[in-house]
Amino acid sequence: EEQESKQHFQEPVTELNLEESTIQTDSNETLGFQEWSDGSSYRGNVSMNLKLGSGQFKWVNGESYSGEFYNDHHHGKGIYTWPDGSKFLGSFYLSRREGFGTMMFNDNRTFQGLYKSDVRYGPGIETNNDGSQDVGIWLRNHLIKLCTSVRCSFSISSYPEFYQQSNETLCKNKGLHGQASEKGQREDPFLYSYKILLQEDSYTLPEKIYFYSSDIDHLPITPSARTEIDTHFYKDIDQPGHLGDLVSCEMQDTDEMKGIHLHVYKHRNSQEYLEWSIGSIMSAVRQKFGPRGSREQFAEKFIEMAGLGDYETVFMILRHDLAHVDVSDSCGHTALHSATVNSHDNIINLLLDNGADINKRNDEGISALSMCFILLYGTQSFRPNVAERNLNLCKGGSGDVALHSKEYLNDAFAKDDGPFNGLGEDMNRSITLSDHCHSDHRPNTKVPENVLCQTSTIYNSQEKLGTGSDRTPPVSEPKDTERRATLNLLLYRGADPNMCSIPMYALFFAVKAADITTVRLLLERGAHTDVRLATEHGALTPLHIAAAIPGIEGVKITELLLHAAADPNIRVENDDYIFEHDKVESSGSLLGFPMKGFQDSGLPLYQYYSKTTVVPEDLGRTPLHVACEREDNYKYARDIVSLLVSHNANLNVLWSGHSPLSLAVASGNDLAVKELLAKGAEPNLPLTRGVGSALCAAVDVTHENKRTLPARLALIDRLIRAGADILMPITIGEGKKKALGTATDYAYYKYFQDKRIAQTPYHALSAEERETFNARKKLLEHLGNLTREALVQKEKEWTTEGIVRLPALRKTPQCSQGSSKKALVEPDASSPQQTFFKYCYACGRSVGVKLTPCSRCYCVFTCSKLCKKRVWNTLHKEECHQLAGNLSRNVSLNKEEKMKKNTADRLNRSKNLLAENEQLAGLPKSHASRNTLSITENYSFN
Repeated sequence: EEQESKQHFQEPVTELNLEESTIQTDSNETLGFQEWSDGSSYRGNVSMNLKLGSGQFKWVNGESYSGEFYNDHHHGKGIYTWPDGSKFLGSFYLSRREGFGTMMFNDNRTFQGLYKSDVRYGPGIETNNDGSQDVGIWLRNHLIKLCTSVRCSFSISSYPEFYQQSNETLCKNKGLHGQASEKGQREDPFLYSYKILLQEDSYTLPEKIYFYSSDIDHLPITPSARTEIDTHFYKDIDQPGHLGDLVSCEMQDTDEMKGIHLHVYKHRNSQEYLEWSIGSIMSAVRQKFGPRGSREQFAEKFIEMAGLGDYETVFMILRHDLAHVDVSDSCGHTALHSATVNSHDNIINLLLDNGADINKRNDEGISALSMCFILLYGTQSFRPNVAERNLNLCKGGSGDVALHSKEYLNDAFAKDDGPFNGLGEDMNRSITLSDHCHSDHRPNTKVPENVLCQTSTIYNSQEKLGTGSDRTPPVSEPKDTERRATLNLLLYRGADPNMCSIPMYALFFAVKAADITTVRLLLERGAHTDVRLATEHGALTPLHIAAAIPGIEGVKITELLLHAAADPNIRVENDDYIFEHDKVESSGSLLGFPMKGFQDSGLPLYQYYSKTTVVPEDLGRTPLHVACEREDNYKYARDIVSLLVSHNANLNVLWSGHSPLSLAVASGNDLAVKELLAKGAEPNLPLTRGVGSALCAAVDVTHENKRTLPARLALIDRLIRAGADILMPITIGEGKKKALGTATDYAYYKYFQDKRIAQTPYHALSAEERETFNARKKLLEHLGNLTREALVQKEKEWTTEGIVRLPALRKTPQCSQGSSKKALVEPDASSPQQTFFKYCYACGRSVGVKLTPCSRCYCVFTCSKLCKKRVWNTLHKEECHQLAGNLSRNVSLNKEEKMKKNTADRLNRSKNLLAENEQLAGLPKSHASRNTLSITENYSFN
């Protein structure tokens, strides 16, 4: 036996016809022979009693493997032979076929393509005995994607209003590699706690367990072991790095084609067993291969018959397993898509009963449910809404539109510096949608007889439909009721409304079309309410659009969304947006409103105003903003406002400088204004971007066409009764020419921006313009009266608190005798002083005017002769006499005090002299004191 073993040891080892650089030997490896009791034997390299290196293993049943080994596994390049003569030449990963290889069957069929975990997974070609070839992307023993297109397949490019949205979303997904893996790992639905332990070697398995156990099916592989295994497998080829674990089971379940693309990228540098370039298959170029095989023909017929409604043919193909239930053409169009487009509900049920993926998407990223929504609604069914009024609709047609799902694959395979460099010469070919869906060469539907003999039913259907390439039975367009039935069927059978976001999520279709029934059904089927449109289309949520839908449908859909836990405070951050009514160009200087003569400091005005404790947040547009800016139906808009507020919507959040209250004021919705004020909206909330406050929005001439003059005056009074302060400091102007004034100054500032009304003589205005002028004049007069009343009331409150308000300037008695100089009245040091605010006593203006005090009382200011005359005749005449009398009395009292002081000083000096004289003469001192008191008592001023 020892001699026989030595003879076997000395026999040359059968080696593969492989490059020597691909085989690495360890100095510790030795050549040996092993034999087991069942008759299996191994002859080759051995290390630590493990098969390691190159060798040959034979099983007792006749199977054999010759190639590379690692830790008792077929690992690396090798040849596996079966007793029936079948043979596989390619790569193995832990005893499983992995990567590119060639499988030769005993019936002279061959398959060349990509494997994963011992099954076909990726691009491949199966060559039949008759020379025909089945070309495409494989999953196990079935084609799942063809390189040819089926006529009349659905394409989003036929709907240009939706194509731009899908186009932008696909462009964002071009970064397929790396990002997809990280996303898949983060979104692992089976990330249990024990999986975290697998990331550390010390918490997993005993040390060096892989040296005595090869049960990879049940033992987890630690990161360090995986790195060592990958190093031995890839050897001189560029290591995939983190891409080695990109294709996780979770990713394959959620997006099968993405997993295949990543698997192709992973093995991009090992194609030595292929006679063709994988780039042709990945870019759907079929011309360079042989005639179509039976699998391709049955797959094409399967998709076509599903679209034509041929239930019997579809059933027989599935029964005899002649095509995969989810096989698709080069555009990703499946039989389920064809049946959905044509509303064949019986075939949809058949396909789903046989395991069809109801959420499978085509290359444009569109699922069957999205196709049904697009065909049922379309943009003609969408209600116009204020939420999207500033968003541009999709532009362009479909004639010159390229299929971006193909473009990003071509870019990934064709770029010189990309990961797929050198995979084929056909990678730069641009594949457009018209090339796929309107190809000149229609797939040959004639199937070889030896295959058709498997089922007579399919053969009969072939004869009935004809074998010609141009004969297609007419298909009638389904009715809306049929499409709605198909939509309900898909949802009841488990279609995920949150799976497909191209061109938009399913909930947006129903909300935009104001379909209450479908919205309720989608919410019952788990549709998310926090989904958004693309950023280029406003990033709106369904609640934003529902709040903008005119009619009672908007109220009911908003209620449904809120009851489904939609966030009433969800925001859209579009800082660049400007409210439509605020898009008024204003010049820096206005004729009739010079930015001078205003208060040098804002402190005097701030002393008249109590600052609100509410701090506004300017973070984006909320559904409440959308509802408040509606102008279509004030009653329904008020109802939506009430719904949002009852679900704790924030009343004091800003968007584009506006609060919900100011938007309701600007849109003319007095019902919403009442609702907001009743629910606690802050009327003194400081607004940004030149809006000022809710009161400023009410006096702005830009919004005057929303109400009549009495309604505008009533609105102003309502806001003031609700707590709006007309003395709230408002920044007027922009840039360097700014001033701090009141809402009245803001109203005049906006008034002078309309140069036609403000600067044209009255006689030159038209009748309509005169009416506008008169209305604005009455409004400004009303504001002036409110401003004067508020300031007078505030100063009265100061008077009751003992705070003295003195006039700014007056003439002294010396000045009245001929001197032109003015002197300040000396304030009484015993009384507290308060800096006062200067304003026109007639019109209430304080900015853009030159104020002149009254020449009699010096306590009232006016800005013009007209204001002076008007206020004197109507109000100030009696007040001025009273104020002037008080000033004269104050002057007389001051003179009397000075004379008393001077007299007292003289008497004191006289008393001192008299006391000295009496002391010298020896007189008693009490006599002098009595004389002093008598003089003092007799002296008086009348």
